[in-house]
Amino acid sequence: MAYTRTTAKKLLTATELEVFDAATPAGIKTLTKPQLRSKLERSRKLRDKYRDLFRRQRLALRAEVGSKAGTKGNANERTRQKEELLAELVTKFEARIAQIEQTEDKEFAKACAVAEKRSRA
Repeated sequence: MAYTRTTAKKLLTATELEVFDAATPAGIKTLTKPQLRSKLERSRKLRDKYRDLFRRQRLALRAEVGSKAGTKGNANERTRQKEELLAELVTKFEARIAQIEQTEDKEFAKACAVAEKRSRA
């Protein structure tokens, strides 16, 4: 599910929202490769943080409720949504980095071909 900025604003803190804003189509195109790697690393750490928190909350609910499902309404739904949203950001940053690297590879191959032609002439 793609999250809108309004939904993200309700879920995320101010610093987390900055990472979300950087992943918007307009924002992600302005970032350099090192900036993208930094945002990717940050979003991975946040995703892992909320994934682990969700697991801990689920285990605590299991112990509290006494059922294996451990569900008690929407007790930790917000944490799950945050983890999902951040996982989407990780995917977006990874896709953009792959796109940049593919472009760099094409440019490098082109430059090598030109250099090879010059050396033969």
